[in-house]
Amino acid sequence: MEFSIFGILAVVLELLRPVLLPLALVILADALLYAWVIARHSHLRIAPALRVSAVLGVAGGIGAALYFPVWTGASITQLSSLLDYVAVIGAGIGLGIAFAILVYPPVQLLMRKPG
Repeated sequence: MEFSIFGILAVVLELLRPVLLPLALVILADALLYAWVIARHSHLRIAPALRVSAVLGVAGGIGAALYFPVWTGASITQLSSLLDYVAVIGAGIGLGIAFAILVYPPVQLLMRKPG
């Protein structure tokens, strides 16, 4: 069986088509919040917000890694090969990083310096 990159991209596009508009709106809102953070950088506490975002990212990544097998109709006990574990852990790490980046601007704006 032959696979082409365009065939794979067409299938992925069909899978993601229902969530593209909401995803674009979330990305736009996050970009606007990030621009606001950059504009107000002198009034913000950066290190504590980075720590909170990292903790939330780790929690989101662990939750995603535990949820992925269930989402596909499997269970964690059905992960049988090293490739299964690497795929689940890699997806959890990727989503954890994405979640930390996504949550950073609101957390940063909530942790402003008093006064």
